[in-house]
Amino acid sequence: MTAYPTNHDIAEVFSAIADLMEILDEDRFRVQAYRRAGDVIRHLPAPLATYRARGELEQIPGVGKAIAEKIGELLDTGELPYYNRLREKVPPGVRELLRVPGIGPRTAGRLYRELGITSLAELKVAAEAGRLAALKGFGAKTIDSILQGISAAERQERRMLLAHAIDSAEALINALRAAVPALSQAAYAGSLRRGRPTVGDLDILAAADDAPAVVRAFTMLPLVARVESAGDEKASILLHNGMQADLIAVPPGMWGSALQHFTGSKAHNIHFRELALAQGLSFSEHGFRRADGTLLTCATEEEVYAAIGLPWIPPELREDEGEFEAARAGTLPCLVELSDIRADLHLHSTWSDGRADIRTMAEAARTRGYSHIAITDHSAYMGMTHGLDAERLRAQRQEIAALNAEYAARGIPFRILHGVEVDITPEGNLALPDDVLAELDIVVASAHIQLRQSPEAATERLIRAVRNPHVDIIGHPVGRMLGSRDGAPVDIDALAYAAAEHRVLLEVNSGPHRLDLDGAAVRRALASGAVITINSDAHHPDNLAWMRFGVVTARRGWAGAAQVANTWSDEALQEWLSRR
Repeated sequence: MTAYPTNHDIAEVFSAIADLMEILDEDRFRVQAYRRAGDVIRHLPAPLATYRARGELEQIPGVGKAIAEKIGELLDTGELPYYNRLREKVPPGVRELLRVPGIGPRTAGRLYRELGITSLAELKVAAEAGRLAALKGFGAKTIDSILQGISAAERQERRMLLAHAIDSAEALINALRAAVPALSQAAYAGSLRRGRPTVGDLDILAAADDAPAVVRAFTMLPLVARVESAGDEKASILLHNGMQADLIAVPPGMWGSALQHFTGSKAHNIHFRELALAQGLSFSEHGFRRADGTLLTCATEEEVYAAIGLPWIPPELREDEGEFEAARAGTLPCLVELSDIRADLHLHSTWSDGRADIRTMAEAARTRGYSHIAITDHSAYMGMTHGLDAERLRAQRQEIAALNAEYAARGIPFRILHGVEVDITPEGNLALPDDVLAELDIVVASAHIQLRQSPEAATERLIRAVRNPHVDIIGHPVGRMLGSRDGAPVDIDALAYAAAEHRVLLEVNSGPHRLDLDGAAVRRALASGAVITINSDAHHPDNLAWMRFGVVTARRGWAGAAQVANTWSDEALQEWLSRR
């Protein structure tokens, strides 16, 4: 803990308190209070010290008098005696068990109290030795899942999801623009601009005539918790959410060369500099140095690439994986844009585990300019929350039909497709009978359990679903969860060939923790003749905005709009589905 704790520091303390209390099996309402406070504080737009100075701590949702007093203690001293007393009761390694997917605080408490496990290493030894089987509720599948989770936890880096990194970067840039009206350009660069699924830190680039003034303003923004270093052109800071951000300020005339250089990737830039050297030019973030020592500056990235005879290459493609060859041959794809999306074909409602009714989800989609959507609530399988069986699906169909009739009567060109997200069993069967699936407009088939299969079994499982004449989409095909689960070892080429043959769409799931298929798999799928669909898998109207991250991921896979089924009109989609 630092002398001046950030919002992130304090949120971590309250989250840790909630974990420790739950490990110790204390009152669940108090646990929930601390957990909620941690979640709210982590995403506050201003430092907690500012709220306290204005007397507004208790106006923060989830912050009552007792928690406000503890915030004050942390702000004043950097310490919290109550937290220290809890930590004395539980070895520090017990909370580390929570890094394993499927192990919550209560389970960690049982492992500690009943087996004396106090670290990830001890958990791994106990699992491999068969000691976990002695605990009630720990069957072979649960233990196998824990072993897989331990492996993921051991490899896990402290990285931020693409969605959270974009939110942080855009908030930072907006604040900087407000603080420096004379700023001519500002953007994020690095792996975030290239759309990688996780990001280590933020690279912010700014262009202005007075670079030192930009750096000073940057270090004084309310979002900044601590300044690590600052000079005339660069600064490194720590945000209140715990993320590090680096600023580089350049003159406007160098914007293009600096943006290209700091976007990367390293491999792309090495190849680029080699091409420049072959033409007698030495490239850096300042521009091109000619053989006579003169400098050619570039105000735009288009000028940078044009200087060596190439068209502009989209940042999502800059991984030195064929983009230069395509640029020289004139075959760079016209990548799909968010504005091309006309539908979302994987949405949930309160009929299963969604948090809004169908009308609310439909209106949110209409607000985004969509012409059609698919409601695809979960099938009833393996205890899935409120999963739908045949009877409930038929009742839901009546509600959707009524809403479609209402839109038609009002002359609104919008349609709701009635679908389902049906589970694919480990053997490749579907959790609903064919006669029920035949009644639906669209069927998304997804695997949710037992993803740790052999490559052959995992691939055959999905291909069996592809061959079912009622399946239209394979949802989140490998089932990965970023930072916690690698997903199934599916042979993407074999799956894509089967999907192309049977006219089944492969999904790019836009959920921030999924982004599945990933960019590399999208490219392979498209090369095999498959067509993809980019869906939000939204469970709340706000989640429809996740579409943005799926589009970025598809762009990393070189996807053009025509290869994405939800850029098509409703009529074109219906024609595709009818030919299945």
